[in-house]
Amino acid sequence: MEKLIELILNYVEPDDEITANTNIKGGLGLSSFDLVCLAEEIHAEFGVKLNAEVFRDCDTIGKLADYLEEHKNG
Repeated sequence: MEKLIELILNYVEPDDEITANTNIKGGLGLSSFDLVCLAEEIHAEFGVKLNAEVFRDCDTIGKLADYLEEHKNG
């Protein structure tokens, strides 16, 4: 989850606290464009392609980290 948080920190204020329970859209204030860019960075780093449905279903950092762990080798 640490690497995921590092990627997300590129899109938020440096003093924002990010935890497993942080809501990706509401808690971080990411725009649709930010999510597309973040999805590309995640794909490059973890080899997992993300779409809007994944961001909807994995609405917190923790859920997204679990999703990446489950799908990064498959």
